[in-house]
Amino acid sequence: MDDNEDASVSTIALDGQGPLYKQIERAVRSEIMSGRWPAGHRIPSEHSLMETLSTTRATVSKALSKLTEAGLLERRRKQGTRVALTTETHAVIGFLDIREEIESRGRTYSYKVLRKRELVAGKSTPFWPAVAAGTPLLMLTAAHCGFGKPEVLEERFINLDAAPDAIKADFETDMPNTWLLARLPCTRLRHTIRAEAAGAAEAERLDVALGSPLLVSLRQTWADDMPVTWVRLIYPADRNEFVGEFNPLQP
Repeated sequence: MDDNEDASVSTIALDGQGPLYKQIERAVRSEIMSGRWPAGHRIPSEHSLMETLSTTRATVSKALSKLTEAGLLERRRKQGTRVALTTETHAVIGFLDIREEIESRGRTYSYKVLRKRELVAGKSTPFWPAVAAGTPLLMLTAAHCGFGKPEVLEERFINLDAAPDAIKADFETDMPNTWLLARLPCTRLRHTIRAEAAGAAEAERLDVALGSPLLVSLRQTWADDMPVTWVRLIYPADRNEFVGEFNPLQP
């Protein structure tokens, strides 16, 4: 066991609840979701985990197989097991690149956090029913700016059970999408686009008339079965459009 592997094993903590393979699965998932084991990180070998956790190879293998099926791990013969890379997932999902859109118009891009606070999900969270009551959340209000002027508004909630380090992250340096995707594989995404009328706050921040049309992108993402983030992106309708293309002949 090398020093890095030894350090990785030492951070694993079982919770003592339920079958041992499920405890190992939750413990490894926690290391990934916390960012301690980032994408591409080589996790401890089955033998190391077996010795450290005082269990059998079959139990460890079952836990790692479940995480591999969920897309959190990549297991390759003679190369060990690593935390799954997210590059291919990003391309397939097609996250909106607001920075690229603003810069393509010749404007200098910046991301400004307007508000950041911690709260707890109540008994009912209508906008994000995937999170259970009592779940700690981080709420962000931010603006995607061109030449310092807000062009797209962002309202975001992050599940702190999934990404506990988000509470201390500097999102103006490393934007939430980039920060989250570097730590958690997005295995499921729900995307809704709808029209809304600008309220007083949106009208003032986006410099549009009260009641003018807005395009709103609503997104929810999961890492396996864990809800990660809920995002509402608000665009002035007269300056933006969403374009998608389907080409079954293109690889």
